[in-house]
Amino acid sequence: MDVVFLVINYMPHQLISIKEILTTEGVTVHSFSYKEPHTTPYRLKNLKTYRLKDLSRQQFLKKLMKINPELIVVAGWAVSDFVWVAKKVRKKLNIPIVSYSDTQWQGTIKQKINCLISPWHLKKAFSHIWAAGIYQYEYARKLGFAKPKIITNALSCDVQLFSEVSIKTKRKTYPKNFLFIGRFVPVKGLNLLIKAWNQISDKKGWTLTLVGDGPQKNKIYNLEDVILKNYMTQKEIREEFEQAGCFILPSIYEPWALVIHEAAVAGLPIIATNVCGAAPHFIITGYNGYKVQPSVEDIKTAMENIMALTTEQLLEFSKNSRKLSSSITPELGAAQLLSVIK
Repeated sequence: MDVVFLVINYMPHQLISIKEILTTEGVTVHSFSYKEPHTTPYRLKNLKTYRLKDLSRQQFLKKLMKINPELIVVAGWAVSDFVWVAKKVRKKLNIPIVSYSDTQWQGTIKQKINCLISPWHLKKAFSHIWAAGIYQYEYARKLGFAKPKIITNALSCDVQLFSEVSIKTKRKTYPKNFLFIGRFVPVKGLNLLIKAWNQISDKKGWTLTLVGDGPQKNKIYNLEDVILKNYMTQKEIREEFEQAGCFILPSIYEPWALVIHEAAVAGLPIIATNVCGAAPHFIITGYNGYKVQPSVEDIKTAMENIMALTTEQLLEFSKNSRKLSSSITPELGAAQLLSVIK
């Protein structure tokens, strides 16, 4: 069985999906990348990779027709070449063509236009939507996709990697460290987080670690009990989770936020704003963390609530995060995807 992935570049969740699909006996994956890949999984058995910059549109279509796949998975509809070739293939082959979607419904003019033209545009290209979660499901329905044509569990982190983080080792000395991982840009809400942090007079021995890169980074310096670190690989992030007591993501807008899933698998208490697409899946307020409004006051209160917990309570939050993390896994995502094949 041949399965095609059309990716913009090789993001961690796409690599995990491809790896999991390849565990199915007899499957060969053909992956076409739009950009120069950050990480190219050339060493995966039964994976064949192609670069779109080496192909014209007609060559791209011809290559797909020669492969004659049973399923095509597309990284959304932002790349016009992907939408064009999906429409062409649907006319020639009676196969499912599935589009990823991590886009939340916000009711913007652009989204409303997409909904109006969907019957002549997106629904001509795609038979199914592979939605990240419930926020994305809402948009897929508004685009006109019937309930049976929407599958879930599209974005899973590397569960095997992050489950290696030990909760038990934190019992003796629980790490009093809030951890943020992300780009240093305004939409991530770093200004809210720093203001909230500065307003906490008694930090009870807790520190704040900020990991990532971006234009705002140069503006953050000489802050009390704040540690700055550079962009990290997945394995380095796992090690950082070992030293963390609570993960925090104060985003003003976040379509999904795979890092929330990573933190849940790693068994961390979590604070995140309720605009994050992954938040309703991996955070229950008072159970393993706090979903908050993107405001200084709400973030400050949630951090103070975490600080007030005992080690036993924090460890219970940790265990509960790991329980919630199992609701989305690479195995479940792959099973959902392959289920659309007739």
